[in-house]
Amino acid sequence: MLRSFSRGIHSAYTTWRRLRRDDSGSVLSFLVIVPVLIGTVALGVETGEMYRVKRQMQGAADAAALSGSIDRLAGKDAATITATARYEAQRNGFQNAVGGVAVTVNSPPTSGANVSTAGAVEVIITKQQSFSLGAALSSFLGVANQSFTMRSRSVAAQGTYTATTSSKEGCIVALTSAAEQGVSFTSFNNFNSDCTIISNGTSTSSNSSASIYMSGFNNATLKSIWTRGSFHKASYNSFTPTGEVKVNQTSAVVDPYASLPTPSPGTCGYTDFSRSSSSSVTLVPGTYCGGLTVSSVNNLYFTPGIYYVANGDLYLTSVNNVTCPTCTTDNGVAVVLTQTTGNNSDIGGVKISSDNNIALNAGKTNTGTYTGVLFYQDRRATIGTMTSTSKIFTISSLNTVTLNGAIYFPNNRIDISSVNNVGSSTNGCTIWIGRYIKFSSYNNNFKGGCDTYGTTPVSIVTTAPVTKGKVLE
Repeated sequence: MLRSFSRGIHSAYTTWRRLRRDDSGSVLSFLVIVPVLIGTVALGVETGEMYRVKRQMQGAADAAALSGSIDRLAGKDAATITATARYEAQRNGFQNAVGGVAVTVNSPPTSGANVSTAGAVEVIITKQQSFSLGAALSSFLGVANQSFTMRSRSVAAQGTYTATTSSKEGCIVALTSAAEQGVSFTSFNNFNSDCTIISNGTSTSSNSSASIYMSGFNNATLKSIWTRGSFHKASYNSFTPTGEVKVNQTSAVVDPYASLPTPSPGTCGYTDFSRSSSSSVTLVPGTYCGGLTVSSVNNLYFTPGIYYVANGDLYLTSVNNVTCPTCTTDNGVAVVLTQTTGNNSDIGGVKISSDNNIALNAGKTNTGTYTGVLFYQDRRATIGTMTSTSKIFTISSLNTVTLNGAIYFPNNRIDISSVNNVGSSTNGCTIWIGRYIKFSSYNNNFKGGCDTYGTTPVSIVTTAPVTKGKVLE
């Protein structure tokens, strides 16, 4: 395009010489206007061309400085850094000492704000440039063409930055942050899970007091192990985590239900509620003061809604079937252990034992604040220990358990023993979050269906140092 334009100007030059000898008024006016028009067009074209070259030079300088900073981080000498940077500039169209190009490399930089920045490399690219159209125009006007120097500069360094990732994969979680055991998992046959066992406990023991301890099992297949302390396993056939076992982590996992408000149970609708030796019992939402006990019953039916069990425990013992026939994934059950007396020591626990089958699910839309939560112990409850026997959540000696939702006891232990089947591998959602977790003779646990019930698995936030380049100037 530039050659064609130059040929056009040369052709115009011949006409120009002929017209200069014509002294008529119209010709003189034309002779005055023509250089202005040609100069305006040339200026526009040249400006666009210079802008394009300048951008290419800056990109080449940035790439060269980044490449050189990699060598500097690796401890290479100045000659190697220079060679690497110049090679990168050449790859981007600017070869040192060719076509009026000079590529200067300084490590460290000799000017600017980063002369003292660790690992910084400075690259300066200069190029002698002249006006292509200006040359033709200068010849046209009978004056000498002028050249000038274009310059681009870049300073870059390799730095170490923190990369953060988060994944919602925790389903068996001990919240204790003390230097003690958080999870004990013993005496089971085949445990299968699509999620991670987590302990915030910082015990570093290499035996049965480890932060997470697993012993006396045949096969265990799970997502992974994550703990701020140690992990110890003993007396087993096979252990197959699909992800990485992470120990001695520096930060605690975030409790997804830490923002649950203090329960407001209202006035007592039932006092010392107890039913036994019946064919069936139907429960309705409300406030059960003094506890709630059902025993020796064939069928116990919950109806959807929130059950406040205040100033006492929930006991379900020797019941054949515990279900919620009218529950759906949107309309489920939330059982809240709390108090109405002003005395936090009155907050009770849950005991479910010697039952045949239990199937309950949390509600996604009908339980308000407690969306996705199936059992919740008021966090004002007295803080227990790994060996406490009261105010805990315990399930024992059951055939089939299907609890879809979060079981959340932030101040006390969750204790599961002698349970045959729990949940489904395709749509199950059982999230156990307690101060301590103690499981024995427990087979399966899944989180794959948690979105269905609005339940939130525990997120594992992982940070790792990452080295990457950055253009500083």
